Amino acid sequence: MGAGNESFLLRQQLIIAVDSAYYWGFAENKYHTEELSYYVNNNISDTVLLRQADRLFTDAAIALCKDLYHGYKMHPWVGYDQLSGKYEDGNNEYLLRRLLTVSTAEQFQLLIAALEPAQKEYLLLKNALREHKEKEHKDTVTMIRLSMNYFRWIHHFSFEQLIVINLPEARMRYYEKDSIIFNMKVVVGKTSTPTPRFATVCDQVILYPYWYVPRSITFNEYLPKIKRNPSWIDANNMQVIDGSGKVMDHLNMDWSSFHSGYFPYIIRQSTGCDNALGVIKFNIVTPYGVYMHDTNNKTVFLSGLRYFSHGCIRLEEPLELGNRLLAGRLDTAYLQSCFKEQKPKFMQLEKTIPVFSVYMPAAATAEGTIRYYKDIYKLLR
Repeated sequence: MGAGNESFLLRQQLIIAVDSAYYWGFAENKYHTEELSYYVNNNISDTVLLRQADRLFTDAAIALCKDLYHGYKMHPWVGYDQLSGKYEDGNNEYLLRRLLTVSTAEQFQLLIAALEPAQKEYLLLKNALREHKEKEHKDTVTMIRLSMNYFRWIHHFSFEQLIVINLPEARMRYYEKDSIIFNMKVVVGKTSTPTPRFATVCDQVILYPYWYVPRSITFNEYLPKIKRNPSWIDANNMQVIDGSGKVMDHLNMDWSSFHSGYFPYIIRQSTGCDNALGVIKFNIVTPYGVYMHDTNNKTVFLSGLRYFSHGCIRLEEPLELGNRLLAGRLDTAYLQSCFKEQKPKFMQLEKTIPVFSVYMPAAATAEGTIRYYKDIYKLLR
């Protein structure tokens, strides 16, 4: 803590930072702006008011540093977060330790600069925010603010490796040490079955996976077709299995007796290149039953609007990702051979990889520009 004139300069520097809150994508009225200015601009001698001023300045400094470090009001934008709670105590300890070393205005400036992301993508977003704020482009400002806060949150963890799926962009980026190693197109959920937003981990890669058909698809799409023609199961490389995993003789089942309230079986698709999951699946830990996977329909990646799935994430180049996560241990020739009726092979990752599914409607391109994407799930209204 500073004293005398240095303390006054330190508080002035905090007010300057608070006045810039909007250009970081924050709400301007969050940091006691008017009260802080009052205490700086008036010669206060009352001890009660001085103690209150100390609390306000401390609260404003902590709040601003937290928002700069790991984003502002992220909770509504993440449906399932397996990661933040594990790091919250460490984040708070880190920020408090840094703040306790600050006693001058210059030190506070350096701290603020250190807490902001340094990546080019973030700096492009920050510059675009200032430009569109000055032009009073409110909708565009909203898009950029959200993307900046997501970016802070994702990268403050400083993970060695991570995967980011950006839903409005329908694209995946794979990072190592905050650098993009590769990116690829993905297919994400339709507007009626949107891909959820989450922060979790990938822990396992499955080669030649079965596709266990979700109950909603079974009842809404497949059961009517099977009732008309049970041979549809064979034509689509499907199987009917009971609770113990036994494959049933579907041609001798009474399909007319089954409905959404009664169907004590599971439909799954056999393994192979014609499987809906393709030949490789990446297990991610969420309550949503979604995952990343290959696909038997590569033509979907030719579309500019890749919102076709029931919620899962289809990858354009799944073998590239698999080989990276498995540190070169992936037998790509085995997968490209498209063997039929292979038993699934489960490969645990040596360490879990963080996976973020986010809604960033503004994103930096490799060419150094910002692209803006359609609010496909209508979350900005």
